[in-house]
Amino acid sequence: MSMIEQKPGNEEEEELKLDIGTLIFVIVGFVVSWINMIIIYQTQTKSTNELLKIFTYLSIIFTTVIPCVGIGLKNRLWGYGYIIGFAIAGVPFLFIVDLFIGAYTSATTLFLFIILWLIFWKTWRSLHNIRYFD
Repeated sequence: MSMIEQKPGNEEEEELKLDIGTLIFVIVGFVVSWINMIIIYQTQTKSTNELLKIFTYLSIIFTTVIPCVGIGLKNRLWGYGYIIGFAIAGVPFLFIVDLFIGAYTSATTLFLFIILWLIFWKTWRSLHNIRYFD
């Protein structure tokens, strides 16, 4: 006789629970984003290599997605914190240093956050909630 039962330790998670780890990763994301935007700005103003300029803009994707997924595997909320910190950093950069780079970073990061949230974290949580047969 097979029974349907839920995996042990599969209790409902809160949708958003802020803790000290999330706050730390907001700050880490902010700092990494700011450094990335400074590198982009320096490359745009000092370099004549057009290919290098393009790759500096693509670096936002790599410095956002790869660390965010790695952090998110450990704790989903810390991953949220990292990517939100990354996006927030573009707003002051937009007013203080460069309008386009700050706006591009914020918009790209928010877009990536939505993609990662819909595909990765929602799917991951759904897979954890699947009941199995014994």
